Amino acid sequence: MKCLAWILVLSILSLGAGPAGAAPKSTVAQQLQAMQRELQQLEKRNAEQQVKIDRLEHRLPALAAANRKKHSQLQPKTLVMGPMRFASSDGGAGSPTGARLVTPPAGDSNGKPTFGAPAPEQNSVKATLQEQNALFQKGFTITPQLTYTYADNRFFTLNGFLALGAIFLGNINVSRQQNNVFSPSLNVTYGATKRLQYDVTIPYLARSSTYTSAGADSSSSQASEKTIANSGLGDITVGAYYQLRQRSLSAPNVIVNAHLTIPTGQNPYGIKIAQDRANNNLSYARNLPTGSGVYSVSAGATIIKQLDPAIVFGSVGYYYNIPGHFTDISPTDGTLQPGFVAPGNAISVSIGTAFALNDRISTSFSFQDTLVASTRERVKGPWIGVPGSSVNAGMLNIGATYAVNKKVSVQTMLGIGVTHDAPSFQFSLRLPHSFP
Repeated sequence: MKCLAWILVLSILSLGAGPAGAAPKSTVAQQLQAMQRELQQLEKRNAEQQVKIDRLEHRLPALAAANRKKHSQLQPKTLVMGPMRFASSDGGAGSPTGARLVTPPAGDSNGKPTFGAPAPEQNSVKATLQEQNALFQKGFTITPQLTYTYADNRFFTLNGFLALGAIFLGNINVSRQQNNVFSPSLNVTYGATKRLQYDVTIPYLARSSTYTSAGADSSSSQASEKTIANSGLGDITVGAYYQLRQRSLSAPNVIVNAHLTIPTGQNPYGIKIAQDRANNNLSYARNLPTGSGVYSVSAGATIIKQLDPAIVFGSVGYYYNIPGHFTDISPTDGTLQPGFVAPGNAISVSIGTAFALNDRISTSFSFQDTLVASTRERVKGPWIGVPGSSVNAGMLNIGATYAVNKKVSVQTMLGIGVTHDAPSFQFSLRLPHSFP
């Protein structure tokens, strides 16, 4: 601006000097003083405007931060853990690569930063988190469930000895046991806070077992079978889930749980073993249990990490069965034997991943292995282990979830047994319905 003023001064001086001679010195001096005063006024206005600009530049970040905080407090949060939302530079939905985060971390009631995001916009992701007990929202969630389990076990028994090293003398028995279990249940979950929820599960069991064995009428080519069926209320389970607070954006979500199982079903002890009259090789249980018969407490933890577009998870749980006293623990027909039973404690480990295919559909793959220690019995003396009562059940699970809307979803799971102690397969159907 100073350069412009001096250019004007020189122009006036050049115009004032002509062929007729130079202008009076007093006139030129007056014009120069007027221009200097105008220049000073312009410089003063410019300085004032620069001060205002500096003040606005300092106030702008503070106002923007206050606006973001107000927006995050007004925005409803139904999840403590959820996927981050990204937006591309053109304003549309984009992938995390080269995208910018548009949902900033919110603050808790004490003003400390928390790293939980709002509820995921994808209903499929929300349903997947709900299936893993990682969806914390206030209100009730009612989940009717139907589970069908099928197990097929074959037994080959030799009762005799070898003569001359190659000839077997005795009885050869080939038997088969087929188990079918239909278990409808109702699970009710109540979210007390955004980190704590309680649940109760009420199961009902309808089961049947078919026993088949060769040797009917003393013939190895004929077989006989016997089917036993029973139904009734299963063991009711109550418990709670709590989500630990995240310490950083990169940390996974950790959910701990504790449950108590109440022996409301029919216990498996004292059920008599009978033999078929036409086939002495065929043995079968006169009745079938619907519960474990003892109180059980369990505790575990689940770790979930979202790696867009996948969700990886793993869990571990320990089950402690409290020993109980029963009026009869003998399987022999006509014998009444009271005593104590301590079912084997168990540990379960699982790991898996889930993928959100679109806004409504997601799939999951997981492997679960459950190790159960041997059952122990005590009649009068010390505890005695029951041979063959330890279990190693491994299951490969394949699931699919369809989100009908934000409140209702359909969850299916197919489990395939990979060890001898596991069921042949297990299929479950769950229909969660939220009432926030």
